[in-house]
Amino acid sequence: GRSDELGRLADTFVRAAQLAGQLGELRQKDQERRELVASMSHDLRTPLAALRGFLETMQRKADTLPANEQQHFLDTALRQTEKVSRLAQELFELAKLECDDASLSPEPFNLAELLQDVAQKYRLQAEQRGVSLQAELRPDLPLVSADIGLIERLLTNMIDNALRHTPPGGRVRLDAWPARGRITVAVRDTGIGIAPEYLPTLCDWDSPLARRARADGGGFGLIVVGKIAQLHGGRLQVESSLGVGSEFRFDLPLAESARAATDKS
Repeated sequence: GRSDELGRLADTFVRAAQLAGQLGELRQKDQERRELVASMSHDLRTPLAALRGFLETMQRKADTLPANEQQHFLDTALRQTEKVSRLAQELFELAKLECDDASLSPEPFNLAELLQDVAQKYRLQAEQRGVSLQAELRPDLPLVSADIGLIERLLTNMIDNALRHTPPGGRVRLDAWPARGRITVAVRDTGIGIAPEYLPTLCDWDSPLARRARADGGGFGLIVVGKIAQLHGGRLQVESSLGVGSEFRFDLPLAESARAATDKS
């Protein structure tokens, strides 16, 4: 009857409204991605143009350029290639994360072991920088359920970031502990710190700090970190004081077996 038709009409309106909302979200995401691609192109073009300029000068003046100037040009060109290489790698990672929102492959694993392994990889770099790198971990840490490849990438980005911003004589510490049914991971440093006005937009691709980091060849590290934390149902939290240091935290879900054991106790 008439009430059925009105009910069906109301349902149609509700579905149309939901669809309109989803389309709006997709349009917004599409716009963000277009802006992201434009920004990435600019970030790659700048060091590439500088690199080309140095190489063309060397080619043009090959016969007249003194050896020490040739060496200077070569060193500068090599630094630009490293910057391009780093940016290209991080752009690839970011594009993959943006395109495969749901491509997580979670598995149970021992987070303490992964943290130790990643810290070990950075020991030599930390020593060369005169920074103490410590992984103070509880041996009885419960298993987590996460994409081990992505978490390793997140940790390498966080440790690399901490080491680059911590002066000689400083300290970078890794820690993890159970909290509210998940495991919290923290990377603390005694680095230069971050001004409070930059903290809210730290993981945004167009934040002032992200733009400056890319100009210096630092790339998209924290944006990748924020995205991976988000894919695991958490978010990156940052506390920082200028000249004192920073603490970056994220959390991960417990594995089924660890959850069951927690529920029983």
